[in-house]
Amino acid sequence: MDIPDKILIVGLGKTGIAVAKFLSAQKKEITITDIKTEDALNNALSELKDIDFKSTFGTHNREDFLKNEMIVLSPGVDSEMPLIKEAKEKGIRVVGEIELASFFVTEPIIAITGTNGKTTVTTLLGEIFKAQFKDVFVGGNIGNPLINYVMGGKKAKFVILEISSFQLETIYSFHPHISMLLNITEDHLDRYRSYDEYIGAKLRIFENQNEKDVAVINKNIMIHTPIKAKKFFFSIKDILDEGAFYKDGFMFVRLDGKEYIYRRDLSPLTGEHNTENLLSCLIVSHIVGVDRAVIEDTLKKFRGLPHRVEFIKNIDGITFINDSKATNVDATKRALEGMKGNVILIAGGKDKGGSYKEIASEMRKVKALFVIGEAKERIEKELGLYTKVFKEKDLKDAVIKAYEMAEKGDTVLFSPMCSSFDMFRDYKERGNVFKQIVESI
Repeated sequence: MDIPDKILIVGLGKTGIAVAKFLSAQKKEITITDIKTEDALNNALSELKDIDFKSTFGTHNREDFLKNEMIVLSPGVDSEMPLIKEAKEKGIRVVGEIELASFFVTEPIIAITGTNGKTTVTTLLGEIFKAQFKDVFVGGNIGNPLINYVMGGKKAKFVILEISSFQLETIYSFHPHISMLLNITEDHLDRYRSYDEYIGAKLRIFENQNEKDVAVINKNIMIHTPIKAKKFFFSIKDILDEGAFYKDGFMFVRLDGKEYIYRRDLSPLTGEHNTENLLSCLIVSHIVGVDRAVIEDTLKKFRGLPHRVEFIKNIDGITFINDSKATNVDATKRALEGMKGNVILIAGGKDKGGSYKEIASEMRKVKALFVIGEAKERIEKELGLYTKVFKEKDLKDAVIKAYEMAEKGDTVLFSPMCSSFDMFRDYKERGNVFKQIVESI
């Protein structure tokens, strides 16, 4: 597809920077806008010192949105904001970075979405594919924009992408050869008008697939949308004639009349949610013909991700777990499901609109709950019936008091259920602060 000459980039995060560099190399006339001030964007702007662009910072200028021929949104920008809607009504094309970059990608794309597990599956699948095929690009919402792959000029055997609902809002022609839908639970209800709207954004991953493509789906998800791609399912509850499933300590893949069996304890990743993650990786790996020995070797080596049910330290018999990546209630529920013994839970942050009562079935394990951030009042209101709740001014106070309360054999689990933006730059900074506090005890 031809890209017009005059383009507005909305949002100057990592994605916006990459898009600006790419469009500059394409000799396009660029305007950049961000509601953050120029001083707040100083680090980002330093990366763009060698390219020419116009800018509006600290606010949005209506003229910027209406005089350009295309608008490229960063994932964090709400595609329903009034200026965007006005531009669309005028016929200006509004796309995201994933859509823009995909114009230039001819290699097979594997796109992974879901409320939880996206980063784990994207990373693990990337490791499996790299061991088999060597030249593989892994990126998208995981932190390496797809446009970087386009600019790099090298051709990969496969392009593996984590895709968020925000990114799927702004696709038109994005066409994965293999799409993966891991799960859907309430999330981002501060962004979407309803849970159904959030689900609708996720289901767009199948929108442009055809009969030659593949869709890999968690069998527990009820989908009421037509899917043209050939469907394969994975399940931890049902035995499947074709697909991937778990039974009695083993993971099975049935494909094209063949059966492959893997011991579940090959992988150090624990919990039912990780069994689902592993099954999704197994079925995709076999669909594209990865060797069994490569799969087994990679499963053994893969230790999981930082900030996702990450063991930090044992102090006086008390275990500290960093689950800062749990930015929604379902992620915390999954973390609690994998816990043994008594848990002291630290949670809170910027509220995203979902119900905290979703973890009620696991609250019998939680002997105390320490809450912080903007959401602490609401968390206390919804979960105070199930355990003692202590409201703290910051993360340090919560960690110290949780340690003072904990007894030998207890686990202090930091699993916020909320986004980090009320107190931290992102979940990584939040998790690293938690680690530093624990290390200082």
